[in-house]
Amino acid sequence: MKKVLSTVAALGLVAGLASTAAAVEFKMSGKYLVEGASLSDSTGLGVDTNETAALPNHSDAYFLHTFEIKPTMVVNDKVSMTSVIRLADDSFWGNQAGGDVASVGTKVGGTSGDVYVHQLYMDYASPIGKMRFGRTPAGTYGTSFMDSDLRGDRVMFYPSFLASGPVSTLFYIQKSTDNNVNNNGAGAATTASDQDKTSYVARVYYNDTNLDSGLHYQYTNNMAAAAINDRQQQLTAYAKYKMDNYFVNAEVNRYFGSAEADPATSVDYDSWAGMLQVGGKFDALTANLMYFYAEGQDSSTDVTAALNSGSSVKGTGDQFEPLYILTGRHTGMLNPDIYAVSTNMVNSGVHAIVAAADYAVSNQLTLHGAIGWAKADEARVYAGQDDSYGWEYNIGAAYKLLDNLTYEAHFGYLATGDYFKTAPGTTDDTQNIYVLTHSLTMSF
Repeated sequence: MKKVLSTVAALGLVAGLASTAAAVEFKMSGKYLVEGASLSDSTGLGVDTNETAALPNHSDAYFLHTFEIKPTMVVNDKVSMTSVIRLADDSFWGNQAGGDVASVGTKVGGTSGDVYVHQLYMDYASPIGKMRFGRTPAGTYGTSFMDSDLRGDRVMFYPSFLASGPVSTLFYIQKSTDNNVNNNGAGAATTASDQDKTSYVARVYYNDTNLDSGLHYQYTNNMAAAAINDRQQQLTAYAKYKMDNYFVNAEVNRYFGSAEADPATSVDYDSWAGMLQVGGKFDALTANLMYFYAEGQDSSTDVTAALNSGSSVKGTGDQFEPLYILTGRHTGMLNPDIYAVSTNMVNSGVHAIVAAADYAVSNQLTLHGAIGWAKADEARVYAGQDDSYGWEYNIGAAYKLLDNLTYEAHFGYLATGDYFKTAPGTTDDTQNIYVLTHSLTMSF
C-alpha cells in the first residue's frame, strides 16, 4: 500500500509541476549568421590606410559567425521575461574557445566569451504603467545613426497616463559602473564606494499614422574615475516621417557638460552630430539621399569631438552602415562593431553625403548600389593636413534562398583621399581600398 501511495503522490507531483509549467507561454526566436570578409589593405585589425612606399600591401581574409537565441517567457498578462543569449558573437574561425586556438574572447579586443547573456530583463505591467528591470538594449536614441548594440543595467518606467494618445513617456536609471568595495588594505589603491557611473534618462515620444518622433535627455554622473567629477549631458531629437511613398528620417544630437579634475582644472563637453535622409519607393525601386555630420576636435582644450564624447561608443555606432567601408563594420574606420575605430578619424569627425538605391528584381532577389563622398570636419593630425576621406562606391545583392535563409554579397571600393597621408612630403603609398563580404543568415 505504501508503494502505491508513494507512486500516486509522485504522479500527482509531476502532474502539478506540468500544469504549472504549461501556464507559462514560452517563445523562441533568433538567428545564425556566418560571414566571410576580404580586405585589400589590412594588418588584421581592420583597414590599414597608411603604408609607406617601401612596404608591400597587406591583405586579410577571414570567416566569423554569430549565433543568437531570444527566449521569451510570458508568465501571465502582467509579467514576462526576455533574454538574448549569444553562443558565439562575431567569433573568428580558428581563434575561438574550443577551436584550434584556445581563446575566451570572440571579438578582436573584446571581453565577452563565446557563451554569454547579452540581455536579460523582466517586464511588469503595473497599474501605473509598464516597468522593466534588468540588462536591456542600450543603444542611443531615434534612428540607426549613432546607434549601438550595447546593453545597460536599468530600471525603466513607462507611465500609462499618456498611453492612449499620441504622446508617451519613458524614464529610467542606468548603472554603468558600480564600485561597491572600499580597498583600504596596505599598499592597495582606495576605491570609494560612491565612485559609480550612473545615467538618468527622460524621454517623450509623439507617434501618429505618419510620424514617429521623440526627444531624449540624458544626464550621466561618472564618478568611476578617481578625483574627477565627470558630468555629461546629451539631448537628442529625432523624427521619422512617411507620406504615401516618400519618407524623411532626421536626428540631431547635442553633447554638453564638464569634467572637473583635481587639481582644479575643467574640460567642457561641447559637440554636435546629425543626420538627414530623404527618399521614396517607386514600385520595385527604393532610393534615398543622406547627409550625416559629426563635429571634430577643434584646437581648444574642450572635448568637441562628437564621436568621442557623450555617446556610448566611439564612432557613428555599429548599427549605422550606409557605406561598406567608411562606415562598414569590417573596416574599423567609423564603425566600432568588430574593430576599434580609428582614433584619428573619430577626433577628425565627418561630413558625408550618400546616395543609395535598392531594386527588388523579384521576391527573392534585391540589388543594392550606393555612392558616397566624405571629408573630415577637423583634420588636425598634422598642420596643413588634407581633409578628404575620398569617394566610395558600393554594390550588393541579397537573395532569399528560403523564407528564413538569406545569402548576401557586398563589394565596396574607396578611392582614398589625401587625409590618409601621415605627413606632408612623405612617400606614403595610400592605396585605394576594396572590401568584399558575403554572408548567410538563418532566422527563426
